[in-house]
Amino acid sequence: MFLSDISIKRPVFATMMMVALVVLGIVSYKRLAIDEYPDITYPTVIAQTTYPGASPEVMMRDISKPIEEALNTVQGIKEISSTSLEGVSIVRLSFNLGVDVLAAQQDVQSKVARIRRTLPQDIQDPIIQHFDPNDSPIMAIALRSKERPIREITDLASEVIQTRLESIEGVGGVNIIGGNARQIRVQVDPDALRSYGLTPALIAAALLSENQEVPAGRIERGAMERLVRVTGRIVDPKAFADIPITVRNGTPIRIGDVAHVVDGAADRRSAAEISDSTGTAAAVSLEVLKVSGSNTVAVADAVKATVAELVKQLPHDIEMTIIRDDSRRIRESLADVQLTIILGALLTIAIIYLFLNSWRSTVITGLTLPVSIISAFFTMWVFHFTVNTMTLLALSLAIGLLIDDAIVVRENIVRHLEMGKSHDAAAREGTSEIGLAVMATSFAVIAVFIPVAFMGGIIGRIFFQFGVTVAFAV
Repeated sequence: MFLSDISIKRPVFATMMMVALVVLGIVSYKRLAIDEYPDITYPTVIAQTTYPGASPEVMMRDISKPIEEALNTVQGIKEISSTSLEGVSIVRLSFNLGVDVLAAQQDVQSKVARIRRTLPQDIQDPIIQHFDPNDSPIMAIALRSKERPIREITDLASEVIQTRLESIEGVGGVNIIGGNARQIRVQVDPDALRSYGLTPALIAAALLSENQEVPAGRIERGAMERLVRVTGRIVDPKAFADIPITVRNGTPIRIGDVAHVVDGAADRRSAAEISDSTGTAAAVSLEVLKVSGSNTVAVADAVKATVAELVKQLPHDIEMTIIRDDSRRIRESLADVQLTIILGALLTIAIIYLFLNSWRSTVITGLTLPVSIISAFFTMWVFHFTVNTMTLLALSLAIGLLIDDAIVVRENIVRHLEMGKSHDAAAREGTSEIGLAVMATSFAVIAVFIPVAFMGGIIGRIFFQFGVTVAFAV
C-alpha cells in the first residue's frame, strides 16, 4: 500500500507527519471556543409590539393581524404565527433552512416600518429581533447593601458597574433587574389646577418645551463661523417648579403654583432578592449577555476577574455576589465527557495489552489514539467548530472505531514475523494483505457518519459537528 510503503521506506518522514498533526491539533485546541452546545443560527424572526393597556382582542385586531398581512410577502417564510396578550403582540416568523436570517430580518423591519402609520399612534415602536437561545444571560450578579436604599444601589449599578462590564470583550450587554431608578415626579394639585382653569396637557407641553437642548443655527463673522445652541435642559430638580405654564394678566402661572415637584424614584416593575444565613434582603441583579459566537467560558472568566476588581473598589457596605454562572455547568458537563474519553482510551489500551500480551504492540497500536484524536482539533478549528458536548461525544465514539483497524494490521504483521520474515518484509506484506479490507472498513464508517452531518432541519445543524468530527478522526 502507498501509505505503508512510505512509512517503511521513510520512517523519519512518517514520524514528522504524525508530530505535525499532533502539533496542529494542540495549537488549534488552544484557539477553540468552549460552549455547551454547537452555535446554531435558528431561522426565526420575532416582531414584538407593546400597546400599554390594550386588551388581547384589540392587540389581535389592530396590531397582530395587520402585521401578519404585511409580512406574508417576505421571501422564504415557512410558517407565520402570532400571539396576542394584554398590551403585547408577538408575531413569529419561521424561515426555511438556508435563508439568510439577517437579510430576512431587515426585510421584516422595512415592511413593518411601511405600515407603521396605519397602526395605533400610542403603540411603542415594534421591536424586530432574531430569535437565538444563546442570547439568554450567562451570568447573574447581585448587589445589595444594608445601609443604602435600592435607588442608590441602582445608580451605582447603572453608572459604574454596568459600564465596566459592558466594556469586557465578548459581553453583548448587561440588563439591570430589580432596580429603582431616579425619577422627577410632578404631582398635580387638582383643586389648584381647576382654580386656574388649566389642564394636565398644558403642564406636559410646558415641561416638554422648556426642558430641552436645541441647535439654534450659526453666526458668521468674516471667515469664521460659530454654532449656536440653546441649553435649556434643567439640571436642578427644584427648577421644574419655576417653569411657566401660561401668562394671565401679565403674570406667569408656574408649575409650582399648581403642582409639587418631588425628586423621587420610579415605580418598581421588577424585583430581586438574595437570601443567605442572615436572611432575605432586596437587591439589584445584573444579567450579563454574551456576543453571539463568543467563548462562553472565556467571557465568564473575564467577568469574574472584573467583579473581583470592582469588589475592592466599591464601598465597604456594598456586597457584590455572583449568584449564577452558566460557565460552571458547561465546565462540569464537558469535564464529564473528557473523563469518559480518557477512561475509554485507558481501558482500550488495557484490553489491547490483555489480548496481544505485548507492550510493543500495545504502544504501536495505542499511537492511533493521540494522533487521530488530537489532530481532529485542527479540523474543528478550520470549520469554526467549538469544543462542545457534540464534538467531544464524537471523539469519544471515535476511540472505539479508531483502534480496530490498528489491532488488525498489527496482529497480521506479528503473524508474518512469527513466520520468520524480517521486520520490513513483515510490515510490508502484512499491511498489503489486509490493506484494502482495512480501507473498506474505514470508508464504511465514514459513509455512515457523513450523512449524519448533512441531515435536514435543526437536528441536522446540531449533528453536523458530530458527523464531521467522527469522519475526520477515522
